[in-house]
Amino acid sequence: MPGTGRQALLLLVLVGALYYSALGNPFHYDDFHSIVRNPHIRDLGVLPDFFTDPQLFSVDPNQAMYRPVLLSTYAVNYALGGLAPAGYHLFNGVLHAANALWVLLLAGRLGLGRLPAFIAALLFAVHPLNSEVVHYVSSRSESLMAFFFLAACWAYWRPGSGWGWCGVALACGGAALLSKSVAVVLVAALALGDWLLGRRLRERWVRYLPFIGLGLVYVLLARGVVGKALLTPIRSLELQFLTQVKGAVYYALLGIMPVKLSVEHQFYPATSLADPVVVAAGLLLVSLAGLLWRGGWRWPQFASGWSAVVLGPTFVVPLIVLVNEHRLYLPLVAGCLLGAWLLDRALAAGRGRVALTGMAAYTIILAVFAFERGAVWRDELALWRDAAAKAPGMLKPHLRLGDALEKRGRSAEAEAAYLRALSLRAHHPATRNNLGVLYKAQGRLAEAETHFRALLATSPDIVHARLNLADLLLRQGRWREAATECRAALTDADTGGEAQKMLALIALRFRGDAERALTYAAAALQLAPDAPTWLIRGVALKDLGRMGEAEAAYRQALALEPDAPDAWFNLGNLYSEQGRVAQARAAYARVAGRDTPLGAQARDIIAELDTTH
Repeated sequence: MPGTGRQALLLLVLVGALYYSALGNPFHYDDFHSIVRNPHIRDLGVLPDFFTDPQLFSVDPNQAMYRPVLLSTYAVNYALGGLAPAGYHLFNGVLHAANALWVLLLAGRLGLGRLPAFIAALLFAVHPLNSEVVHYVSSRSESLMAFFFLAACWAYWRPGSGWGWCGVALACGGAALLSKSVAVVLVAALALGDWLLGRRLRERWVRYLPFIGLGLVYVLLARGVVGKALLTPIRSLELQFLTQVKGAVYYALLGIMPVKLSVEHQFYPATSLADPVVVAAGLLLVSLAGLLWRGGWRWPQFASGWSAVVLGPTFVVPLIVLVNEHRLYLPLVAGCLLGAWLLDRALAAGRGRVALTGMAAYTIILAVFAFERGAVWRDELALWRDAAAKAPGMLKPHLRLGDALEKRGRSAEAEAAYLRALSLRAHHPATRNNLGVLYKAQGRLAEAETHFRALLATSPDIVHARLNLADLLLRQGRWREAATECRAALTDADTGGEAQKMLALIALRFRGDAERALTYAAAALQLAPDAPTWLIRGVALKDLGRMGEAEAAYRQALALEPDAPDAWFNLGNLYSEQGRVAQARAAYARVAGRDTPLGAQARDIIAELDTTH
């Protein structure tokens, strides 16, 4: 036990050294909808609702997932440190270290000696394929599920364990399922361990029933989300299966030689059963299975069986991302155990010096690769520049790179990235929309309009593109065309009040219809109360002579945006018209310090007030 304690301490120190840089990293892509902009994680009182409502997973209802335990950890992170990314990355790092300890304990439980068990845990701790689960907060779903999955295996495989420990394993299995649905295969993994340990599976079938029942209960609880994935697949089940056949070989190569790691791999879906790569991959997998069967090597059979089981769901549930590094987190447990077993065999065969030297060199190389991956995750620009360089034929890296460059104000480079993405898929909605927004910001209105209209011609239901087009038209004074686009957007329930707000502005500024402006503003405020809409409402009320209500509307705008210059200026105008000079002057003073046309106008008005009063 003291030896195991020292090994555990060494693993913790090593993980801390490798991933310390993650504490300074920001949030990345999916983190924004599920954490940064997700209001549901900001109140621990909502925590019980996570177990009944999958839509609380994200600010976007279309991103609904049933992962209540994962969501609960986000809520705890927020309660402890708000939206400071360091706390979230620290949690992920501690979780990965804990999983390395589970590998150490499980290796011993499955019969490996102290040194091979430590080597297995060491390989798992430093393997660069696992770096994503630390540096990318949303990958916590994988490591959190793995934590409970491995805990369930540890409890279930205890020597001579009775039903009490089976109950502990069942509880851990439930927590794993509520972290990520892949844990539904736990019962098959437990059976594989029983087989490796020489237990008679026929005599233990009763023990598997609770775990099978657990999986069925989970499917019922998450039937909405699971049903959506199965009934509206990204691609046919046949093509998904064939794609993952070649994916399995690709994963094996990545596990052995983790080079060119990326957040987006250049990997394409299978086109048919006759695809040469699919045929070659299939033959290789069948040959390997036959070799393992005839060889009778229990550990390689266990490792390949474990990997096949935990990757099994990806063969039947089509996902947008074809291959993903964090999906290898659990399969890599078996790979590391197999590597440790091979070392054990070499030691037993008297080749210990060569085996240990080779393993030490390999481990050091893995650790260096893992440490270097930390630099890629330092910000969105570095992450997607790396991905675009390694996967030039994939659209997403170029789109995300364009977004990152645009946020840095590097418009020319952003334009080049977007155009590269369009060259890969000419009618991609997000790329056309983002390029249109870029051109609009640059004042290249004709080019922006071309992209928005091209997008809407093929995807008329993209409401944000329609609103972007309406805003562009409004800037050009083409308010009738803008109103037409806004009214078309009203048919979509997810406009967020933007269409109503724009129609209110058009009614007020171009139609001179304050009553209609109030109607649209009320609808917009019901959907998304923001300062600009309260300002529009205030101006409309003032035009109608309802001064008290107008003042209240301006105050509501300032409650949301205390430094909003338009709200202060309009409030000054209202006070001035009412003869409330001191209050008017104070309101104008909140704007006068700005180096803008509105600031200059406020300074002139203050000077005039000082002269006349």
